[in-house]
Amino acid sequence: MSDLTPEELRALPLGRLLLHAHRRAQAASLAKLQAGGHGEIRLGHVPVITSLDPAGIRITDLAAKAGMTRQMAGRLVKELEASGYVSSRPDPSDQRAVIVALTDRGTAFLADAPAAMAAVDGDFAALLGADELARLRESLLRISAT
Repeated sequence: MSDLTPEELRALPLGRLLLHAHRRAQAASLAKLQAGGHGEIRLGHVPVITSLDPAGIRITDLAAKAGMTRQMAGRLVKELEASGYVSSRPDPSDQRAVIVALTDRGTAFLADAPAAMAAVDGDFAALLGADELARLRESLLRISAT
């Protein structure tokens, strides 16, 4: 899955190695979701879907919440709307603004995500063994809590 050799990975500073592992986990989770019926979803779509409020949210607020520009959020919303994951409508309080909300398909994606992440955790447990994974988890919790 990596384009780096094992030697190159060993030479990475810890922060870069953690980032590499994070990207590996994200890619594996996304692959499971895509295989489970969400083939149109790309990694870039995830911050948009996970930032939506149940009642809907303005694109400008969505962009800020997702940590991206309004233009990027607008482009991703159009892609997700074309795939049936979100819907958009004019804001009744300001016709210049657009409200974006999850559709049933978008809600199903969010419901399917925890199982995909758990399956990736299972893959890591199979790779490392339960004890080593538990130690890794504890170490990461200590690093994260500092």
